[in-house]
Amino acid sequence: MQTEVIKADRAAAAEVAAAAGKGAAALKKGRLVGFATETVYGIAALATCDEAMARLRELKARPARPFSVHVGGPRDVRRFVRELPADADRLIRRCWPGPVTLVVSAGKSLADGRLRRREGLYERLCHKGFIGLRCPDEPIARAMLSATILPVVAPSANRAKRPSPRSADEVLDELDGQIDLLIDSGPTRHGTDSTIVRCDRKGAKVLREGVYDEPSIRRLLTRTALFVCTGNTCRSPMAAGLAEKLLADRLGCKVADLPRRGVKVASAGVFAADGMKATGAAVRAAKALGADISRHRSRILTRELIEQADVVFCMTDYHAAEARRIAGEQAGKIRRLDKAGNLPDPVGGDYEVYRRTAERIRNALPDALGDELR
Repeated sequence: MQTEVIKADRAAAAEVAAAAGKGAAALKKGRLVGFATETVYGIAALATCDEAMARLRELKARPARPFSVHVGGPRDVRRFVRELPADADRLIRRCWPGPVTLVVSAGKSLADGRLRRREGLYERLCHKGFIGLRCPDEPIARAMLSATILPVVAPSANRAKRPSPRSADEVLDELDGQIDLLIDSGPTRHGTDSTIVRCDRKGAKVLREGVYDEPSIRRLLTRTALFVCTGNTCRSPMAAGLAEKLLADRLGCKVADLPRRGVKVASAGVFAADGMKATGAAVRAAKALGADISRHRSRILTRELIEQADVVFCMTDYHAAEARRIAGEQAGKIRRLDKAGNLPDPVGGDYEVYRRTAERIRNALPDALGDELR
């Protein structure tokens, strides 16, 4: 029996819907379906179908070890895992849909009660309590997976120890007649496999480099707080310096070691001139509270800086409004630093004004940061 092949343009909504619908229908009937992700072509099988899983295991020469579960959207992870480690949650927010497979603890049972009632499903999906999860960035794949209520597993569409295929033709050359349906949506966008990252309470470990190498994953895992004022020479540099001290104290490390601990603090101004030093009074007031901002240089607030941050703290409502105007879709991460009210600009005031401003910033930081950068 030859594999049925259907062609679909991933950029045409009607073709995406038709191909995804046909793929989902085939999965529900216990068929094996070849499909493209953004990295390689995979073979999808319904995890609850004994016959499909047996065929897939034979084809992949994998008699016991679980395959990764593919989901249609980031929120679907909650069907399998109750509590995500912080690193996993951060990678999902920054990389999904995208070429990262996460290996996380599922606990002693799957999160969704409907899945828990499926006898043997936990053992089929989990190994030593851990489950692999992937949300591909490919429209047909996501639509097909979203239309399939029961879990779908999907290893690469090749035999064991063979290269992962990047086109439908490569799949057919090796597996024609071994899978039931192949959705040909053209070559995949990336030339390598997904990156596999295991996340637990101890942190994140790259198990396999792929589209992202390990340094890229480390950068994605870095937690960044951005402080914003007007000229980036007084309030926001003091806030950044004092935040660094607070976070270093929390983590039990030196300020210089924060990047290695996955924490970054930055500042900018909505009307800043690049390269200006912090004012002398700001440097002195911060130093009195244990923060060194003598090397600070100002920069203007940009959308890129906002996109790189996990949270953006503004000194006043005006700064927050300007930041939201720049941020676009990223506006949800912007907030005022001090919930009690705006922090006035100390420029033109004497040292005592700067000292009071620095102390107010310091006092606002613990509540503002909360668990944001843990």
